[in-house]
Amino acid sequence: MKRFLTIGALIWGLGFNAWAKLDVVWPTEHPPVDMRDSFFSLLQPTASNEIQSGNFGCVRSQGYQFHEGVDLRAFSKDGRGEATDLIRSVLPGVVVYTNINRSKSSYGRYIVIEHHDGEMYFHTLYAHLKSVHPGITRGQAVQAGQRIGTMGRSASYTIPKSRAHLHFEVCFRLSDDFQGWYNWKKYKEKNEHGVFNGMNLVGINPAIFFEQTQWNHATRLRQVLDAEKTAFTVMVSTRQVPDFVKRYPALVDGLIPSKGLAGWRIEYTYYGVPKKWTPLISKNGTVKEGKMALENYDETLLKSDACRKMIRIRNGKPTVGSGLQTSLQLIFGFR
Repeated sequence: MKRFLTIGALIWGLGFNAWAKLDVVWPTEHPPVDMRDSFFSLLQPTASNEIQSGNFGCVRSQGYQFHEGVDLRAFSKDGRGEATDLIRSVLPGVVVYTNINRSKSSYGRYIVIEHHDGEMYFHTLYAHLKSVHPGITRGQAVQAGQRIGTMGRSASYTIPKSRAHLHFEVCFRLSDDFQGWYNWKKYKEKNEHGVFNGMNLVGINPAIFFEQTQWNHATRLRQVLDAEKTAFTVMVSTRQVPDFVKRYPALVDGLIPSKGLAGWRIEYTYYGVPKKWTPLISKNGTVKEGKMALENYDETLLKSDACRKMIRIRNGKPTVGSGLQTSLQLIFGFR
């Protein structure tokens, strides 16, 4: 069995200990009483004024646009009408990225923090900040509940004062070679954010994250994902152990063979997180690198959030959608 150590493990080994359970703190000063009713009262809707538009999923542009996180509204404002709510780290962690230039990202000013739950690393992202708190820089350790910034409306586009909010994500990083994929796609704009470009981050539903950790007492992020239904399963032929697997080994079901690896059976959530990886073994050593096949799918789940374009169902037949193609390109380096 192969074992891997991420770069972040070095930082944690310097005296930042993992904890026994996911004791999560709400990222703003106004936590919900529950995740069903009062949670929705905390969401900041878009100009549509539909409260669901501040939630996670296919909630924008009449269901055609995916929203990767949740938008939490402001409660406190200064004399100029600007939000003053404090933003806090939801868990102990290490700051791995900050962007302080509001115009260089649709996230505006944002912070990415890496956490460890005793099994694996994952990230939380805090966006549209008015300011990043002094001392919150890359490599800085933070505690749960520690102030990291102030809520705002920074972005590469205009967010009015009335809709200042925190955009919050719980996410995974798809690839360490995001720049290679970005260059291959020939985007005109420069990638200003390295591997922490939002296109390289795939989020889980924050409401489910808080519900599972606070009410169902999940002690590992893997348990949060286990509670999510599998929307589809894809079989990928490859000899690769992608850096995604090395970074998130707790998602692997079984042992990774030192010889004979022939591919992966990957279970995805409907919103695009590859939540469970089962290594496949070839007895004859034959591997058709990059070959893909859909094993099964839940049509109801996929239709509920079709804007993610993971699987397209046409005339009752499933095909690989552009969302899944991008995911596998980033994870495996397929071109």
